[in-house]
Amino acid sequence: MQYRGMVATGMLLLFVAAWALPAHAGAERRCQICHDFTTGKNGIGPSLKGILGRVAGTYPGYKYTFTKYIKGKPWVWTEERLRQWDRDSEAAIKKFTGNPDARTLMPAQHRMGADEDQIISFIKITSEIPDKGPGKK
Repeated sequence: MQYRGMVATGMLLLFVAAWALPAHAGAERRCQICHDFTTGKNGIGPSLKGILGRVAGTYPGYKYTFTKYIKGKPWVWTEERLRQWDRDSEAAIKKFTGNPDARTLMPAQHRMGADEDQIISFIKITSEIPDKGPGKK
């Protein structure tokens, strides 16, 4: 139980640190606190390299918390699904899994407009060479 509290505290501190970055740091820099975009290396969160077209919850070497909530077949990440996630990750995980009890370790996201466009653009640019890992459609 103590370990879970430490993990939750650490994630909260990283989340606060991400939002404390200056606005000119770019939205993608906030994401890079937990996610890698270029090498395919997992961090606190899974790598986002090649996420577009990837089956959810399948990046190699990352243990997802939400996969136990999926009813039926996992979804494939599309730009629209990423946008829904950026707007409200807590609502999105419930919708995508089909389970109202679904949870994710990722803190709630509420990005829209230019901030959201910047993140999606960065994901597209850094994923020009598609990821060929397991779970890729």
